[in-house]
Amino acid sequence: MTGLSLSTVSLALRGGQNLKKGTRDRVLEVAEQIGYVPDKAGVRLRTGRADSIGIILDGTEDSVGFSRNLIRGINDAAKTRGKTLNVYPEFERSTSQQTIRALIDSGHVDGLILTHTEPQDSRVKMLLELGFPFATHGRTELFTPHAYHDFDSGLFVEMGLSLMADAGVKNVLAVLSDNETFNHLNVCRAFARCLDLFKLSGNVHEDRSSPDTHIAEIRMLGTKIAETSTLPDGILCDSELVAISLATGLRDAGVVVGSDVQLVSKQTSNLLSALYPNAIGLEETVYESGRELARLLFDCIDGADIAQLQTLAKPVLRSQVS
Repeated sequence: MTGLSLSTVSLALRGGQNLKKGTRDRVLEVAEQIGYVPDKAGVRLRTGRADSIGIILDGTEDSVGFSRNLIRGINDAAKTRGKTLNVYPEFERSTSQQTIRALIDSGHVDGLILTHTEPQDSRVKMLLELGFPFATHGRTELFTPHAYHDFDSGLFVEMGLSLMADAGVKNVLAVLSDNETFNHLNVCRAFARCLDLFKLSGNVHEDRSSPDTHIAEIRMLGTKIAETSTLPDGILCDSELVAISLATGLRDAGVVVGSDVQLVSKQTSNLLSALYPNAIGLEETVYESGRELARLLFDCIDGADIAQLQTLAKPVLRSQVS
C-alpha cells in the first residue's frame, strides 16, 4: 500500500530514527488507516522480545496526580518507540518479587520500572542479580549502581527552607509521610542539615495515620497545631495532599496560610495552588519524570552504561511567599 519495502515498513513501525520523517509518517498513516496491530506473540517468537515494558506501581500512592501523570509520561515515550506499556499495581510489597519473577519468566516485558524504592530494596537486588533491564523512580543505597530517575528531595528541602528563611521564618515544623522509602530518609537528613545551614529551629512530625483516616487526621493535626502556644511560623510538607489537609485544619482554627504561617510543599498537580494560592509549591513535573524513566529504561535495554542512566529532577518553584 505504501510502495515501500518490507524492511522499510518494519523499521518505520519500530520508530526507526534513521528513516526520513516523511517516510515514517507515511507508514504510520497507512497503518492507522487500515487498523494495523502487530501480532505480539509473533514478534516475541521472531525477535525474543515482547516489545512491551512494565511498571510495578505502588497501589498505596496518594500523591495528587502522581500515578496518572507518571503512567501518561511513560506511555507517551513508549509509543514513540513502538512499544506498549503494561501497568501492574502493587498493594503488598511482600508479593512484589513473585510478580516480577513471573513477568520475567513469561517474557511478557523487556524491562521494568519500579517506584517507591527503599534504601536496601529487595526488588532491586533481585533484578540486579538476574541482570534484567530496569529503572527506578527513586534511589537506593545499594553498592551496585542501577538506572534511576528521582525527584531531588534534598534540593527540595534546601529550597523550601531557604525561601522560609528569606521570609523571616524562625521555627519550622516538617510534616512528613512516615514510610520506608529512600526519599523519606533523604528528606529527614536534608531537613536536619538545612536547619543548621539557615540557622532555623525545627521539629519533625511523621505522619503515621492509617490510609482510611489519613486526610481527616492530618486536618485535625492542623487544628491542633493552630491551638498550641508555640505555633510554628513555617511548615514543610513532602506531600501535596498532606499540605492541603493540614492547611484546611489551620484555616478551620483561623490561621491564614501565607500570613500567619508560611507553608511549603512538594507539588505534583495544580490543586494546592488553586486552593491555597499563598502556599509555596515546589513541583515535580511527574509527566516529564515518566518520559525520562522510559528513556532510561530503553537505554538500559540497549546496553548503555549504567553510570550515564542516573538523573535527578530539580524542583520547580510555582508560587512565591506572600
